[in-house]
Amino acid sequence: MYKDDILPYKRVVENNVKTRVNINIFSLRYLLLFLSAVLVSRVVILNSLMPFGISFLIASYHVLSKAEAFFVAIFVVLGYVLSFQKFLSFSHIATVIILTLFIPFISENKKVYKFSLIAFLINTVSNMLFRYFYISLDFIPYDIIVAVFESVIMLASAYIFSYGIPFYSNKQTRRILSKEEVICFILILAIVVSGFGDINIYGFSLRNIITFLIVICFAYTEGTSMGAAVGITMGVVSGISDSTMHVNIGIFGFAGLIAGVFKDFNKFIVAVSFVVSSAMLSFYGTGSVALNNLMLESLIAAAIFMLLPTKKFQKITSSLDGDKKIIELQKSYIEKVKGLMEIRLSSMSNTLYGMSSILQENIENELSKKQEINGLVEKIADRVCANCDCKSICWGKELYYTYDSILELLRTIEKKGIISTMEMPDSIRRKCIRPTEIMKQSVHLLEIMRLNNRWRKKLINSRMILAEQIKGISNIIETMVKETSNSIEFRNDIEEEIAVELDKMGLEFDNVVALKNGRDKYEITFYRKPCRGKNLCVKEFEKAVSRALGTKMVVDSSGCKINESKTMCQFRLIEAETYNLVTAVARASKESISGDSYYFGNIGEGRYMMAISDGMGSGRAANMESNTTIALLEKLMEAGFERNTALKAINSVLVLRSCDESFATVDMGLIDLYSGIGEFIKIGAAPTFIKSGREVEVIKSSALPVGILDDVDIESHIVEFRSGDMIVMVSDGVVDSNENLKEKWVVKALKEFDSGNPKDVADYILNKAKEYYGNNLKDDMTVIVSKIWKTS
Repeated sequence: MYKDDILPYKRVVENNVKTRVNINIFSLRYLLLFLSAVLVSRVVILNSLMPFGISFLIASYHVLSKAEAFFVAIFVVLGYVLSFQKFLSFSHIATVIILTLFIPFISENKKVYKFSLIAFLINTVSNMLFRYFYISLDFIPYDIIVAVFESVIMLASAYIFSYGIPFYSNKQTRRILSKEEVICFILILAIVVSGFGDINIYGFSLRNIITFLIVICFAYTEGTSMGAAVGITMGVVSGISDSTMHVNIGIFGFAGLIAGVFKDFNKFIVAVSFVVSSAMLSFYGTGSVALNNLMLESLIAAAIFMLLPTKKFQKITSSLDGDKKIIELQKSYIEKVKGLMEIRLSSMSNTLYGMSSILQENIENELSKKQEINGLVEKIADRVCANCDCKSICWGKELYYTYDSILELLRTIEKKGIISTMEMPDSIRRKCIRPTEIMKQSVHLLEIMRLNNRWRKKLINSRMILAEQIKGISNIIETMVKETSNSIEFRNDIEEEIAVELDKMGLEFDNVVALKNGRDKYEITFYRKPCRGKNLCVKEFEKAVSRALGTKMVVDSSGCKINESKTMCQFRLIEAETYNLVTAVARASKESISGDSYYFGNIGEGRYMMAISDGMGSGRAANMESNTTIALLEKLMEAGFERNTALKAINSVLVLRSCDESFATVDMGLIDLYSGIGEFIKIGAAPTFIKSGREVEVIKSSALPVGILDDVDIESHIVEFRSGDMIVMVSDGVVDSNENLKEKWVVKALKEFDSGNPKDVADYILNKAKEYYGNNLKDDMTVIVSKIWKTS
């Protein structure tokens, strides 16, 4: 119908298509591969064994293609030729040639096992035959044992080489190496370097110079353990057929160990320590020329090390550190998670902020107000003038005059309230035949409009509260995003130090997470089995972690948390606060219930708040206002709301809470217990007094209390405290007890009364205020005194 071709069903058979390997023998990776093949073939161990060339060929055949293995075989033969080991070289050349002939005919299925078995048999037979013809003309047990022993070493070495061959290939890109692979790589490197043999340049061994260079590079990038391990390995393998092997092991291993100790310093210090340590063992050895040459060779290697680009060989050697790569991958994963969280939380924050902006849009504009007035005039006309005989004249011929007259009447009523007929505007009183009725309807409808406007205003304020709360939540989320994405730093190195310290003390744990928060303070979270009420977190873990970090750590206020199955306990250690506060309160009330409310205590890690609120008047009504203010302030600040948002929310709540006039003062102090810096916010509150030694500083404010205006004016004062300072906060009743001196009498009393006990100071100020009042308290009085001191 649509002229489409309908194709018949056809079974598709997957064919194994062999890809051609493009071999460019002049590329860097092939040059390194072939050079390694030549060098490993030259290595002689125990003066009569040369298994590594054939091992390299077997490993190449296992990992690379047949064509690549064929080229490797050519260079292995070249290596055996250049070794100049007479019948040993000929024996192994014969083995390689025969093995090469088998390469095209071995199937892909289990080719490794077949090739290895063939290599074992050919090498054993070839070795025995050459020993027979060149040495003894007889098959003696020693020759058979040596041939079999070399073939066994050959297969074991092939297994080791199989880990290193992929480094020459672009087919496999490894990001993390296991410890076994790292060990095999170092062995391969040592065998390859040993292939330089007795090649000398101006009397200096090229093998020793390269060995020294490798050891110092690993020591500088990986530290003592890797430096010593590489040095010992290189010393063993490179000197396995040398009578001075034990000297090489000592010099290479000790030099790598000492250089690793100084790895956190610059390259020059590492190089100097490396040369000095190798020279020490050289001088304390046999004192031969060879040992002196070793010292000079280490000096040459150190000079080359100084010329190498640091980042380049750090990148190469660090790729062999599996633990470090795992940590890097973990950090990368954490960064990805943080990025995803940042995107989603930012999206949520933007959504909430958008909702807040929509709610804050001003729906009342000038046009709506004019329409409201027009509607009021129309209602008055409809109720009074609809059945009036003069309607056609007033609302026909004199429409605008009548409209303006009613507006003037409304203005007069709005200004004076209920008026008499004689107080009506002349334009209405002289002309209107129903003046009393139009006045009553105007008063009634205007009052209804006022009530509607009042409730509409409350509705708008309610919406503004909701908008402020949503905006506050949006700001909290945005702060979380910033702290998570930029500030929080996970410290794996710290976790290792803590684990070592806990192990020394015999403390067990399942997991530990160490990080630095947005305030650059340590947070250490532990997961372990419950201690059955022994309080190990406080008694033991605090000491161990404090010792490991070099700073005092304490369990946070939440304590330990045990899961529902009671198999795992979680607790967190945080840095101990630098400053501490102790607070005392003294109060007296005019009636049975005080109109003042107060709060003091921690509102988060390293944050301390003191607050006083004085409700309007005294008694129960004032107490409700002040108690609401303090309760909301405490909850909002503990929840992490920014203080401006919290105070605006409280102001809006008080404005909406009652139809009657109500307000409350806010006197708040926020102290950073890490830095000792305080911030004081005063909204209609009495002065605060800071006593430092004999000096007294007064902090005042002129802002109106909350709950009076729709918006609140926030004033902030910053104070940097010293150890031993006192903070004295009072309500209005205390200052107003002496109407002539006001706050001056409090300053004088603080200077006169010398006591370091906050309770004594609070009681003294309250008693002095009572003396001024006599037996007739005119207002509620509250005194909060806090003393701050440095703990460390």
